[in-house]
Amino acid sequence: MKKVVWSMVILLLIGIGALVYAIYTGDHYKQNVKGKAITTATKTANLTETADFYLYNGNETWYVVTGVDEDGKKIGVWIPENKKDESKVLPLSEGLTEEEAIKLVKDEKKVKRIVAANLGMEKGTPLWEIIYKNNDDLYGYYYLNFKSGNLIRHYDNL
Repeated sequence: MKKVVWSMVILLLIGIGALVYAIYTGDHYKQNVKGKAITTATKTANLTETADFYLYNGNETWYVVTGVDEDGKKIGVWIPENKKDESKVLPLSEGLTEEEAIKLVKDEKKVKRIVAANLGMEKGTPLWEIIYKNNDDLYGYYYLNFKSGNLIRHYDNL
């Protein structure tokens, strides 16, 4: 009986250790890419100040850093994970703010809670990905064109 109890304790400790390691590794990855993206954005767009970092994992992975350039303009820098693509720099004034994108989704859908809002890019089009929970506690994903606010696609009840 003692062997069974000790075996269960050891398995439980291994499971807890694996869980802690997985959480640490995931957070460390995001912090690492955030630092690299901020460095790239600063060099690419002459940022003097950074504001937000977005990690977008759609059909393509993009890192987006927003901030202020040396002319005092608020800009966004879209940095592709795929080194074959080029970074893109856009004035934030050319597109929707996070609040405007969220409002468009709330006006269109029954939203219980916004989970996340991420800037991203697909097929050369900058976009907002709004992740929400509906009244049934199911997830929804709403993709809006960053510049026009037009719906690109959406998924409900996931």
